[in-house]
Amino acid sequence: MLLSRSSQPIFAADKPWETGGYFAVVGALLEEDEQTIRLYYRVSFHDHPQDNVLCVARSSDLVTWEKPDLGDGTNIVMRPASPWRDYGSFLPCRILREPDGTWLMLYWDKPREQGQPGFCLATSEDGLTWQPMADRPFITNSNDAASMVHALSNVPVPLGKAAYYIYQQTWKHNAVLPQGRDNLKGLHRRISIWRANELTGPWRGPIVVLEPDADDPPGVQFYWLAPFATSRGYGGLLHCHHTTGQTMDIQLVTSADGWSWQRELDRKPLIALGERGSFDCGMVYAWAAPLQWQGRVLLFYSGRATVHDAQPRFPDEPLPDAPCGIGIATLASDLLV
Repeated sequence: MLLSRSSQPIFAADKPWETGGYFAVVGALLEEDEQTIRLYYRVSFHDHPQDNVLCVARSSDLVTWEKPDLGDGTNIVMRPASPWRDYGSFLPCRILREPDGTWLMLYWDKPREQGQPGFCLATSEDGLTWQPMADRPFITNSNDAASMVHALSNVPVPLGKAAYYIYQQTWKHNAVLPQGRDNLKGLHRRISIWRANELTGPWRGPIVVLEPDADDPPGVQFYWLAPFATSRGYGGLLHCHHTTGQTMDIQLVTSADGWSWQRELDRKPLIALGERGSFDCGMVYAWAAPLQWQGRVLLFYSGRATVHDAQPRFPDEPLPDAPCGIGIATLASDLLV
């Protein structure tokens, strides 16, 4: 299934607003020429999350990446709506194209300084200038990890047909979960679904659709599900958080209807941790859907040599020269089948 992957990040954090930040790919889509890839990536800062930004880069050969000047001297597409340091901070989650060509973004933010943070939606005519759909979030519970997909219209599903699904990390109490390093003591992460017929709602959920079972190793939690369309339903990139070591890798899951999910590849990682000393040896995560490009299936993923609690994966060794970055995995074409 995995044919190749990057040994080094595809480009460096070489802008003042990127230096010292973690990169996370939010969207990988084709430009109108269908040859150029537009890559959206979040730059986040562990100690000053109010500086998180969403940026864009372009490439037509996967080697040279342009970070375009969007008119203000930067390639920054969006910034937080208010300067706050509370839980979650500014987090773009998924970028989609609507059937009419409009761009759509799901993101976590705090639109009003005195209001609540939560999930928001924004639209754009060109994918570069974005307009929030409302002045307040439409989901305001405390779980900022989520993704979005267009719902299929030709399969029977619980609660009837929908136009959109959101898959969100939700929690349940688990007193036996290892608690030494995890930031959620005794709470187990799992995946729940929200559904809506219109972007404006109502959004119904959350309903649990995926959680670890007896065949998973102890301490495995499901942190994020990034769904994508296939010729027969849905695929999903299931991010497995390993509580004790705080690492994260990616498994493949599939579904005919978006509600009942099957674990593939004998639950072995689709994207495993990189080799010791590599930029992706501590965590790998992929929020953007796989992209078909010039006869290949590409998955842009993010990697870190540190783990979820920001500690080095191998504390007795120096971090690699590139301690984090974006990589490219080439996958077998049947991934989208």
